[in-house]
Amino acid sequence: MLKIKTFTQVTLGLLFLLIIVKLFIVFTGRINYPIFIIWSLPLLAFVPFLIKKSIKAYQSFCFILLIYFLLASIRVFGIGGLLLDTFEILLIIILFIHAMYGPRTIRNDK
Repeated sequence: MLKIKTFTQVTLGLLFLLIIVKLFIVFTGRINYPIFIIWSLPLLAFVPFLIKKSIKAYQSFCFILLIYFLLASIRVFGIGGLLLDTFEILLIIILFIHAMYGPRTIRNDK
């Protein structure tokens, strides 16, 4: 089991990696900048609460990631899914599984 500080760093690293992958998708022209900003704001809104190690934040973050998974799966399994879209959905899945263990890690650390 990871220490809580390492766990938070991994969470933030995965989150920012997901945003970078989405930015590469913007560069390919599949989405535009305003959509990217609207897409990124809910994820970035969770950063202060994830740093504070809030159990409720991790639970809400998982719920939001489910919505992102639904949106990404439409592109991946639709016509003309690109490798970046597949990488995005894999990162969402990894981040979701990682965030599910957040409350348990926080509780065990106290």
